[in-house]
Amino acid sequence: MKKIISCLVVLTMCISLAACGGTDKQAAIDAFNKASTSFNEVANAINANPDAYDQDVIDTMVEMADVLQQHKELLEGDTEIEEDKLNEMIEWYGTVEEWVSDVKAELGI
Repeated sequence: MKKIISCLVVLTMCISLAACGGTDKQAAIDAFNKASTSFNEVANAINANPDAYDQDVIDTMVEMADVLQQHKELLEGDTEIEEDKLNEMIEWYGTVEEWVSDVKAELGI
């Protein structure tokens, strides 16, 4: 009986560790999806009439689009991403959302 209980405890711990490993990446994926959706709303508005916007805004959009694309490739890939890098990515997505929010307010979206 003790062996069975011990095996169940070990199995439960292994499953818990496996679940934790994917959670960090999933949090980054969720944050990426939220930030990129907001970003795309603003990008579509700017792309519809680029002459109406300051070049600095357009340049920032292009830079953010490049980084978002790089992050998308990382998150979709099988490469393991260190926790520090995932946290850095999540923090950057917050910055993107703040910027997008400011631009949306200026555009009246």
